[in-house]
Amino acid sequence: MRTALAGLWLTLELLSSPAQAATPVPVTLPTAGLSSAPAPLAGFVFQPASPGPHPAVVMLHGCGGAYAKDGTLNARHRMWGEFLAAHGYLALMLDSLGARGIKELCTQKFSERSLKEADRRGDAYAALAYLRSRSDVDGQRIGLLGWSHGGGVTLDTITHAPRTGSGFAAAVSFYPGCSSKAKKAEAFKPYAPLLLLIGEADDWTPAAPCKVLAAAATARGETMQIVTYPDTYHDFDNPALTQKRVRKDVPNGVNPGQGTTTAPNPEAREDAQQRVLAFFAQELK
Repeated sequence: MRTALAGLWLTLELLSSPAQAATPVPVTLPTAGLSSAPAPLAGFVFQPASPGPHPAVVMLHGCGGAYAKDGTLNARHRMWGEFLAAHGYLALMLDSLGARGIKELCTQKFSERSLKEADRRGDAYAALAYLRSRSDVDGQRIGLLGWSHGGGVTLDTITHAPRTGSGFAAAVSFYPGCSSKAKKAEAFKPYAPLLLLIGEADDWTPAAPCKVLAAAATARGETMQIVTYPDTYHDFDNPALTQKRVRKDVPNGVNPGQGTTTAPNPEAREDAQQRVLAFFAQELK
């Protein structure tokens, strides 16, 4: 099995190498009466090389937004967009902050944030409507993927079906905040298969409440998987991280006022990529 996985990962690395990487194309998404944003949303499409229609994935950024300091898409979003496109998925990276004139949310207390997870649910459904309007997308094979704040938006979205039509076919959530949802775990009922990945050492969005949600969902017979990585912190899949860092500017987390930790874990990142690929292959087939 290890040999097979090693061979699979080598293949994935070759397929997603820079020479074959998809170039993110800027697009503008109408709010479609679904998003509360006061202006059209910005997005970036990573297009597969093969002809469509393709399965697709909407990607939702965390509290820091979609961009790096130089204004380009940050390394994590670019990596995942290229990775998904290399494996036949049209990936749409969505910017929820730009249209609202917000730079970031990370340094704001949860209670004072100007944009809540539930507010971004409409953005996700606006992106779903946009993708279904494209002739190169299979409208019934669209997944949702989010990180941190966007991971929480993913959980919120996948438990609130759209007012009309069908929702997302599957969802993946990286290190979301589960604490408030775990207090009402009996009400957490995802309408589509859900995969959640998080570090056991995460002191920004702890893993324990997410385990409570997963246990409640699976007890009801709903399709939810949770993968926890030992000795792994927040943002573990970010290829731009090179060392552990304690962010003192973040007021939230397990130990308020003491900061939160981000740190890379290349092994967990590689495992997560394989799990996400296998999950979407199964649920968006």
